Amino acid sequence: MARDAHCHSCGTAFTNTARYPRECPQCGLQVWANPIPVSVVLVPVEHRGRVGLLVVRRAIEPRKGLLALVGGFLEEHETWQQGGAREVREETDVVVDAATLVPFWFTSTEPRPNRVLLFSQSAPLRSEDLPAFSLTNETSERGLIFGPAALDEVFAFPLHAEAARRFFAARGIDGPHEYTTL
Repeated sequence: MARDAHCHSCGTAFTNTARYPRECPQCGLQVWANPIPVSVVLVPVEHRGRVGLLVVRRAIEPRKGLLALVGGFLEEHETWQQGGAREVREETDVVVDAATLVPFWFTSTEPRPNRVLLFSQSAPLRSEDLPAFSLTNETSERGLIFGPAALDEVFAFPLHAEAARRFFAARGIDGPHEYTTL
């Protein structure tokens, strides 16, 4: 069955489910397929003289067991900064100030381009200042990734790998990636 096949108000079947917007022939309600924003935060962490990016190991599908930058869907009442800061806290126990997040890169996903990824960056943190990590139903591990090469092999999502490559390239960092648990 097609998504939004029936009117949310009166239950009448839409006559055309091939495209949006859809207008109910019975009550006139219009249904739109609005973008779904995802806030993803690049958190630079200074660790033993190098700067890495904070990542999590996914404990849920899709791509369970692979690494990802920290992020998730925005709630209706949140700005992209608030949602990003919330996701960092929920997934890693690290607190970042939402007001300090700055835009890094915004892109749409494929094959469903209405997923809009809002990549931002936090101020750098120091690994020795991070709180202890608690397992969650979404994340089984917290760590740092260093270096841009072959990230597609270890990252769950190609756009997360691309954001990390952009981060490292902007700092003149190249070479193989390394991962360390925090």
